[in-house]
Amino acid sequence: MKATISVELSIPHTPDTVWELVGPFETMQTWFPGIVDTQIEGSGIGTIRHLTMSDGAVFSDQLTQQSNHQYSYTIVGGDVPFENYLGTVSVVDDNGSSLLKYHASIDVSEENRESSVAFLSELYTNAFDNVKHMLADA
Repeated sequence: MKATISVELSIPHTPDTVWELVGPFETMQTWFPGIVDTQIEGSGIGTIRHLTMSDGAVFSDQLTQQSNHQYSYTIVGGDVPFENYLGTVSVVDDNGSSLLKYHASIDVSEENRESSVAFLSELYTNAFDNVKHMLADA
């Protein structure tokens, strides 16, 4: 069963300022709570990042698309209760502020649907709140 997840947060900074923090595919650990290390293989489209979580779990993502203030990626390794993950992080102009956006689609069983959607939504809600906090302190 296909499921989609969307998280958005308005941030009172320009899109360029927000993207400077969240845009580099290689530095997700700087703004995403719970990621303690990032190891990179390759560069450009096809780059793989290995994300080590605070509990020791490792997930691997592959960059599939990148453009101005947006990138998309798939999960290519790690123990997750869903398949065919495609996530996108983007920043769009919102009348001089920014709208930080996350959208993902997954294939998931009915029994894991609710918990998987809630898990991904909570992860990105917390991460986006952290970005807002980090920029407020800058």
